[in-house]
Amino acid sequence: MSKILISGCGISYSKQERPTWVNVLKICGADIDDRAGPAISNQLILDSMIDAVVNNKYHQAVCQLTSMGKLDVEINNSQRKEELVDKDTIRNFMHNGYWPSSSSSEHPSKKLYYQYLYSPTLEENNLIYKWMLLEKICNEKDIKLHTILGYGIKWTNTLYKQIKTNFNFKIYNMYKNGELYKHHDHSLGEGNTVPNKHFAIWLANYINDNFLKLKIKEKLKKFYV
Repeated sequence: MSKILISGCGISYSKQERPTWVNVLKICGADIDDRAGPAISNQLILDSMIDAVVNNKYHQAVCQLTSMGKLDVEINNSQRKEELVDKDTIRNFMHNGYWPSSSSSEHPSKKLYYQYLYSPTLEENNLIYKWMLLEKICNEKDIKLHTILGYGIKWTNTLYKQIKTNFNFKIYNMYKNGELYKHHDHSLGEGNTVPNKHFAIWLANYINDNFLKLKIKEKLKKFYV
């Protein structure tokens, strides 16, 4: 089975406590290089994918974009870790040397960032241009790129239409508004936004049927037995 590159936020990240659709595909035998991460921003999602496709060979790639407004902070000294990571009540972890703080504003510096420094137009442009670069590299290396939205994005730059995806399909919206949300684990409050295993199975089937088209339908059916 050909190798598949995947990146996204916690909706996709397979190396966490709660299983995701990526775990389901892995159990079914899919050869996946998982570059996703918990609570990471579109910048890290796209950076990790561009780095991967430049340096490796894949047959297909799935880019799961996340919500806007997230901030990843490089933790390059102990003071940053103590003051930012350790003091946050929800995003108190690191991923590959970064603090994926999401849109948390508990720390005064984060509040000041969103009040005075955050530039949503630049973030949106950065997302669009990096996605276009990712697509260009994938085309050059004969990698079939699939893109899916994890959350809704309020676009302002009309160039967003260059992104090849179904803009009406948003994973978390489908989850929260669907029947399977009744199984969601609310024990951690805002600390858990990862869809439950029932939805992970449904999403794995949806992504395989609509994008990957791997010959694993019989294996996927066993999850419902």
